[in-house]
Amino acid sequence: MLKALIITISKLLSFLPSNILLAGCYLLGILFLMLQWSRFSLIIKNLRYIFPSFGLISIIWTAVVSTSRSIEQGLLVIAWSRISLDRLRKKFTISEKHNGIILNSLRDGNGCIWLIPHFCHADALSFLGHLIGDNNEIHTLYRPFKNKVINGFVKNSRERFGVKTINRKRGGMLKTLKVLKKNHTIAMLFDQNAGGAGTRMKFMGRECSCTTLPDILFQKFKPKILFVYTKRTAFWSSSIEVEELGDLCEGQLVIEKANDWLEQKLKDDKVLRESWLWLHQRWRKGVGQIQKGKIR
Repeated sequence: MLKALIITISKLLSFLPSNILLAGCYLLGILFLMLQWSRFSLIIKNLRYIFPSFGLISIIWTAVVSTSRSIEQGLLVIAWSRISLDRLRKKFTISEKHNGIILNSLRDGNGCIWLIPHFCHADALSFLGHLIGDNNEIHTLYRPFKNKVINGFVKNSRERFGVKTINRKRGGMLKTLKVLKKNHTIAMLFDQNAGGAGTRMKFMGRECSCTTLPDILFQKFKPKILFVYTKRTAFWSSSIEVEELGDLCEGQLVIEKANDWLEQKLKDDKVLRESWLWLHQRWRKGVGQIQKGKIR
């Protein structure tokens, strides 16, 4: 029953005009913030702390747009399996320059890590499995949904273009190590609350929960590390951007540099700032251990 409902909604979303879906995302975003007052307060608190020069109207507008973008991303996940390949080619594009960075990322033979931030359309990066061809096998870590029907639907959508998913909870670390050992690519979201297994570090001037996985993998394999992200251009439309992490300073951690990179993007780029998942509770107190020295 649930599976049939999801398929029906997926078909409907794939056929509805973009302007109607966009208006619906804004409406749902406003309703969500009105009904979930604690979440609304959380977003406003985060934005006011990080952007003290912004006026209240600007802060509220950013909160509304960011929430609507999160809903837009969620609808894309549902509709993804029903959107035609030709339409996806037009909606999600990558330049030759950025494509070249990806294709050259495995040249050293140590594998590659894609650090992916929570920008709108992040799930569309699974389309890269089609765009870059068969010479780069891509694996991605994911946290499974509790509902088996929903989990199966999302998993199949993400694997539509050849990307292979790795369940974090079922031997995820061992499988991840094997990916890099075989000189393949592992993709992961790096800007989320990592829970008790994470570490506490500074981000946007405040302590937050950060994942230790990129540094664990980097110290073991010295893979190429890329920032791979989507920059929204219209409803269900983005350019796919790729940047190299570059060299680390003495004693600097991968996640430290990644946090600095993301902080600069959020401060400098209005499109990315309004597309980021400000609903995420990265700054929740007491989660994870305070970082001391290098990660082992």
